[in-house]
Amino acid sequence: MTLTIYLSLLFLCLYLLALTIRKFSFNRDKARMGRESRLGGRVIVRVEEMAPGSVKKFWLICQKYRLDCFLINYQGKYHAYINRCRHMTTPLDFVRYQFFTEDGKQLICLTHGAIYQPETGLCVDGPCKGLSLYRLPVLVDQGDVLVSCPKGDLPFLADLAD
Repeated sequence: MTLTIYLSLLFLCLYLLALTIRKFSFNRDKARMGRESRLGGRVIVRVEEMAPGSVKKFWLICQKYRLDCFLINYQGKYHAYINRCRHMTTPLDFVRYQFFTEDGKQLICLTHGAIYQPETGLCVDGPCKGLSLYRLPVLVDQGDVLVSCPKGDLPFLADLAD
């Protein structure tokens, strides 16, 4: 009985410590995002660092959520999405940095095989056909690619955040 109480207290302390660390990390990331932002968007990469067909993973703090995202350069145009399949909330890149199909023409969720159009995020084949990836606003300014949080009420982010 005494052992059970001590173990329960130990687990409670570990849980509270983990919550504190998570809150500290979130606040640190939020401050970093503020330093790396301008014109309402976070600077992700320099234009010359992203050739057509390349991908850059990053995170954003949107409201009270930390989101894993990715930026693609598809045929010279930049598109950014939250890195979550619309079929289930798993990242598209089950294999790290593998977002494009082998021919480089479409995005793919390697977990479910869902196929998305790079320009729109629309799922054109697979278990989520007709749904779209969550798109993020992209702006090119002074040779930098900036990505912003979506505008308005964002209750759907609760299911997508880390």
